[in-house]
Amino acid sequence: MRSLGLATVFAGLAGFVILYVATWALEVEQADEFQAYWGLFFAATGLLDGLMQETARGVSSTKGTGRIQGGRPWLLGIWVGGATLVIAAGIGLLWMPTLMSHSGDGGIATAFFAFGLMSYAFQAVLSGVLSGLKMWRQYSWLIALDSGIRLLLALVAWQLGWGMPAFLLITIIGALSWLVILGMSPQVRARLHAPVDVSPGVLARRAGSAMLATGASAVLITGFPAFVKLAPGPDISTTVTVAGIINAVMLTRAPILVPLQRFQSALIVRFVDNREHILGALARPILAVLGLGLAGGAAAWLMGPWILATFFKPGYEVPGVILAALTFASACTGCLMITGTATLALEQHRWYVLGWVAASVMAFTALWVLPFPLEIRVGLSLIAGPVVGGLLHAMVLSTISRTKRLHYPRTPATHHSEV
Repeated sequence: MRSLGLATVFAGLAGFVILYVATWALEVEQADEFQAYWGLFFAATGLLDGLMQETARGVSSTKGTGRIQGGRPWLLGIWVGGATLVIAAGIGLLWMPTLMSHSGDGGIATAFFAFGLMSYAFQAVLSGVLSGLKMWRQYSWLIALDSGIRLLLALVAWQLGWGMPAFLLITIIGALSWLVILGMSPQVRARLHAPVDVSPGVLARRAGSAMLATGASAVLITGFPAFVKLAPGPDISTTVTVAGIINAVMLTRAPILVPLQRFQSALIVRFVDNREHILGALARPILAVLGLGLAGGAAAWLMGPWILATFFKPGYEVPGVILAALTFASACTGCLMITGTATLALEQHRWYVLGWVAASVMAFTALWVLPFPLEIRVGLSLIAGPVVGGLLHAMVLSTISRTKRLHYPRTPATHHSEV
């Protein structure tokens, strides 16, 4: 588990460095487009992470209860990957020319986008299998390789001046890491088709529910900057540029949410193992994330403006109070991720989805409706949304814990809840 913690920290730092490098390697307009593309791609991978979460839950539950059904995560991954390729290509053909209007790389961006997402569907399945089997060392290598290859190529592209096409490739290249892990680890290949505790139909429905929720979460976590660029709202003067607020959102979220996003499958296993004492199992990660958000927010308030002025090009300046609010907002989103994984671990898929949908609705309502400058609307929306969704999850978990209505057999069961 220590290796997983180190890998997730490295993933967070790597994402931070890549976004920083892009601000220097590309023109301001191109960097703005790259950040939007980065956010769009990882919002889509976030949706596919629902496949990872349900696979991790199903494999882990089978080990704990002995209940084995005929669900096949890899077959489901093939269907999801194929559908993703077609849908992503269609979306890319429609939207990429607009997104890449300055660089003119809409065609190559679409090809990379569709191929990268198709490959990530299989990476999500492998991540779920490794997590469910508690093969933490192999899962740690998968995370480290995913982030490490992006970081290395970003540094090379910066030094050699390769430009936007290279950074588009860098965005998706890590989604091929699952092939490397499979090729290098006989142990992983031997455990590749671990069974799950539900039938194929139930696995597909539950994975679909999880993907709906993780898609909503990805919009808040990585896709939000792309929506900030398009956000309507009252015409109120502001001292912060759109590029500046997008950059601030990305930078304040990467150190907290990228590691936590990679750690979700491990959290699911933790909550499955401690499902009879779920509130106690929640306390430690929630307090840790909130503490990190408060400490990081204080540091961002004091040091953030100086860092932006010293290490970034002109046009990225953001006041310290906004940076502090965005950092704390990242912690709020992190808490929502934790309560969501706990809800999923207890097989409360509908409430899991509803929590994330409620958070997204609240966040975008605040972004589009509140009569404040853009930077204030962004900060308030990214706090209010996760708080609403997290409270909804917490209410459900508290009710389950108080009434003890759920029973988790240790022997094979003849009945299980379905979505």
